[in-house]
Amino acid sequence: MGKQNSNNDPLTHGKVLRRFNLSTRRTKGNIARDRFAFDQAMQGHDCMKIREDGDFVVQKRDFFGNEIGEPAIVEVKTGNSPLSEAQQKRKRQLGRSRYKVVRY
Repeated sequence: MGKQNSNNDPLTHGKVLRRFNLSTRRTKGNIARDRFAFDQAMQGHDCMKIREDGDFVVQKRDFFGNEIGEPAIVEVKTGNSPLSEAQQKRKRQLGRSRYKVVRY
């Protein structure tokens, strides 16, 4: 058995490790987004994803399926991660009632 080099290791060949290994921060964000969507579905609200990163449009519904109020845009964050500049601008434009930040 000789010295093992990177050519013998299948995980480092072709940058496979970088491609399939998500950071823990990104994994926690994905779990938080899925959890938020599940919580909204359990409450009977409509929850649609705006884009990949984590904005949702939530429309509250009553017991009979009628819409209640205006739809709100919800940003899902984990821990103490800050809002980006674009998210802060969007929050100022829409106001507190239509833009909410939920932390998991």
